[in-house]
Amino acid sequence: MYKWNKAQQGWGASIMQVNIDTIVGLIVQEYYNHNAVSKKMMSRQKLPCTRCGTHVASTWRPGPCGTSSLCNTCGVMYMDRCTRPRMVDLVMDEGRCVWMARHQETLQWYEDREADIKDKRVLTWVRQEKERNAYVESKKRKFVEM
Repeated sequence: MYKWNKAQQGWGASIMQVNIDTIVGLIVQEYYNHNAVSKKMMSRQKLPCTRCGTHVASTWRPGPCGTSSLCNTCGVMYMDRCTRPRMVDLVMDEGRCVWMARHQETLQWYEDREADIKDKRVLTWVRQEKERNAYVESKKRKFVEM
């Protein structure tokens, strides 16, 4: 598929022109071909986890960016559980889209990482969050100073 270029002692320029998603897709496809009995699978959209970026997980869970947007590990931390609070969440912070996480012992929120703005699911969430914030602002009472 790719030609070894002796002049450059490496892969030819043709590999640079291949889309990274195509390469990842081929790697994952080979993984499934060799590990047919494995219980891990890709998300329905064939997209990575919106929080950690993994492509293969035992199950895919819903998150703030829609169904099958979080791997099992991130999805379990995102879920609301009866006695324990949510451990991760996606928030807008001064125009930035940020994943927040809670410290295991103190449960204090801290900024974990910035969300991948190139992901269309995150972009959709940002647009919906801005619309929701605009709606909430429009419904607030307006006080007039006298």
